[in-house]
Order: sequence, then C-alpha cells, then structure tokens
Amino acid sequence: MHQFRTKGELEAAMGNAVLKFEREYFGRGPKEISTHVVKDMVLIRQRGILTPAEEQVRNNPESVDLIQRLREALLKNNQEVLRIALQNLTKAEVIALYTDLSVEHSEKFMVFTFDQDLESRFRQSSNRRTS
Repeated sequence: MHQFRTKGELEAAMGNAVLKFEREYFGRGPKEISTHVVKDMVLIRQRGILTPAEEQVRNNPESVDLIQRLREALLKNNQEVLRIALQNLTKAEVIALYTDLSVEHSEKFMVFTFDQDLESRFRQSSNRRTS
C-alpha cells in the first residue's frame, strides 16, 4: 500500500502513472505533465502530446479530427487500466474521467473525480503537526 506523506508526493506518483499509461497505450508520453489534487478531483495537464507524424499534419482540418477521434478511442478502450492504477495509488474509487485535447496547442487535460476528498488527507496531517 502506498503511503504518501505530502500532497506533492501523491501528485507526482499520479503524474508518473499517467505518463506510463500514455507511453504504453499512445506510443509516447507528453513532453510535460503537471498534476494537481483539488478536493475530490485530480487535474492533469499534459503538454507536447503529439507524435512527430501528428505534428506534421496538424494544420489540416481533416487530420485534426482524425487525431482527436483516434486518441479519444484509444483512451476509451483502455481507460480502465488507468482508473485501476489511480485507484491503487489513492485507495479511492474513480467516479468519472473527463478529457479534452487541443491538437492546435498539443495539449490534453484530464480531470478525474473520486469518491473521497483526497486533499483533506493532507490538510488533516499538516494540521496535526502544527498544533
């Protein structure tokens, strides 16, 4: 079982899990990833998500639609793997996953909602130390 001492440690572990997922299922990971735990939500922003081939065709409107549909299908078909990885890290159930991506900006956002307030775990422990 994972025991995270700080919110930053949990955020880093979740970002690494998403990075591993992206590499395994999309062929490469983003150039940059940032993860933020906010109450019962986790916001993950990925920058530099496009492959070199996608970068070459991203100015064509038909290609943009194809890239978006392909990436949505890949995520939909494999999202259970990602849900389980995050549930194992947090010991909380993933209720929903919301995603959006911008081919123009080579950026993707993921928002996970959980059945508990993950952030409160760290507020309580930091309050105990200062009291």
